[in-house]
Amino acid sequence: MSLKFITAAALSLVLLASMGRSGLADQKSEAQLKLALDELKAEVIVLERQVRTMQEAMDKNSGQLNTLVVQIADKVNAISQAQSRISEGSSSAIQSVSGLSEQLSSTNQRIDRVSEQLAQLKKLVENLPKLPTFTQITPGNPDQLFAAAYGDYSRGNYDLAISEFRQYVETYPTSEMADNAQYWIGECYFSKKLLNEAIAEFDKVSLLFPKGDKVPAARFKKALALTDLGQVDAGRAELQALIKLYPRSTEAVLARQQLER
Repeated sequence: MSLKFITAAALSLVLLASMGRSGLADQKSEAQLKLALDELKAEVIVLERQVRTMQEAMDKNSGQLNTLVVQIADKVNAISQAQSRISEGSSSAIQSVSGLSEQLSSTNQRIDRVSEQLAQLKKLVENLPKLPTFTQITPGNPDQLFAAAYGDYSRGNYDLAISEFRQYVETYPTSEMADNAQYWIGECYFSKKLLNEAIAEFDKVSLLFPKGDKVPAARFKKALALTDLGQVDAGRAELQALIKLYPRSTEAVLARQQLER
């Protein structure tokens, strides 16, 4: 029942009451009028309860809706922050991968250069003439003595080669190949991994034959021996000195490559 209907009913009852007071109402009419008023009051009470119930339901629903809106807003904010962190992390990871890729490319280029050099050296070694084996060295023949010593070095007979190269240096100290013989003594020790002994023999090349053409090679091998011994700074200093003193030598080229590693 609507409020409009209730209002009309109330007005009708008031009118009837007024008519009753004008003299038309008897006791039966008054009883009917009272009964109608009581029913009308009951209807009003029911309607008031219904209105309160609806208002409470609306308030409750409104509170739940507000809570839901706040929760959704919090979740959206959390997702946005997570996306931002992921974006920053992805950017940093991409930069790191790019840096590693450049380093790897540079390393591969160096490996390729070293591989080419090794291939060239291998080819040179393969093309070397086979050295004869001397069962007996003719006294007074320096070429035969040097060839015998180098042949023993090539076959890995380092101790015998050292003895023969020393004999050559002592017997023919002013010969053109004397600095070579001294250099190969150092090479024998280097091949035996006796690096301190090798360094001492390489130093003798510069000391005994300062104008010999094997001095740059002796200084280069000395630098490698120092590096292998863990004396990296000393090895680099030796390479830099070699480049400064013999800038156009083959060993200077090798020294520069060694310093770039």
